[in-house]
Amino acid sequence: MGIKKFFMFLMAAVCFSTAIFARQISVQILQQDNASEEITEKSYDIETFVLDGFFERNYIVTTSEASMFNTDAEALDLWKAGLGEALNGSSDYFVQIEVYYINDGSVRKAESKIEKIVWKVASVKTGLVINSETLSEIKTKPNGQEDLNAIAANLVKNINNAIKA
Repeated sequence: MGIKKFFMFLMAAVCFSTAIFARQISVQILQQDNASEEITEKSYDIETFVLDGFFERNYIVTTSEASMFNTDAEALDLWKAGLGEALNGSSDYFVQIEVYYINDGSVRKAESKIEKIVWKVASVKTGLVINSETLSEIKTKPNGQEDLNAIAANLVKNINNAIKA
């Protein structure tokens, strides 16, 4: 085998072995907000920042469609659907992030504030929840707006710690 072919083989082997050991995570964003009829930009931004955070931690990342919910039964149905998608997509972990907005009829939907974020992570193989937490201390910027990047970084850190535990 020529030296050029050997190095090409070696590079392919390294790339393939790295792909084998990468963990795959599927993320689902849910939103509960009575003031809005569709997923808000804030929820999509949290999703983007979370996906980026997991990608930076060397996860292969997929998503389920972001959805609205009003009841625990709806959230459970969406959990089951997302877990099934994660299983079909060969993910190792499934994360559901529920973003709750303050229900204040006097506030326009674009100005709704985040009340809390509830997340849970499950092993896709077993379907068992590994951990779940509620983030009720929402970080804000000096201008009073939610710091979505910091919120997502905190979510990624806590979820990653739960997976590694």
